[in-house]
Amino acid sequence: MDSFEEYLQPTALCNFDETPEIQAISLGLTGGLLNKHLKLDTLYRFVKELDYVYDDWYVKASDTLREKAGMCSGKTNLLIAMLRSIGIPARYRIFKVEAELMLFEWITRQDERIGSQMGEPYQEQDHVLAEVYIDGWEAFDTSRDTLYEAGLTKLGIPLELKPVSLPGTPRPLVLASFDDWASERQERRRLRGAERTVFSLANQQIEKIRLIGRSY
Repeated sequence: MDSFEEYLQPTALCNFDETPEIQAISLGLTGGLLNKHLKLDTLYRFVKELDYVYDDWYVKASDTLREKAGMCSGKTNLLIAMLRSIGIPARYRIFKVEAELMLFEWITRQDERIGSQMGEPYQEQDHVLAEVYIDGWEAFDTSRDTLYEAGLTKLGIPLELKPVSLPGTPRPLVLASFDDWASERQERRRLRGAERTVFSLANQQIEKIRLIGRSY
């Protein structure tokens, strides 16, 4: 098998094979572009500008496209599906970052129900981004849309996601398919049965941040 072949394949979550709209939109956005770098940049910007929201880990690319929203894992998965659908190799990079404690504090101050449901914040969190191959492997983080970033900046909440590098921290995973990882990560969610309510409440606050960003 060609060394890049595994980075071009569909999977249960990266489901461009069973959802023709993924390739159709990808071709529609990039059809007039001959340069692969321009194609990559166009699809990256398209996915990045989808709304950032709190969501499940195990989400199909087609669902993220339909909802036009997702968190880091869902938006990364959609970008990879779109790229693979037009023949550009892409893979998943998964690692630990320091928890966004200032963001957690701001959100829970706005609605105490969120904090009571979620409990104490973690000190670290999982993060997923795409690695794309054209002239070499390059990382692309689609998680935050521009308005969300602008709102965070206006509130003084740091944008940088700092990788955890303490002894004993697992090394980053680089995967052709993250289906198994996403399934296992979904099972480890702290929330059990209340996630839809908590996501809804938290995403209302994320939308407030986005509205703040509009005036930035």
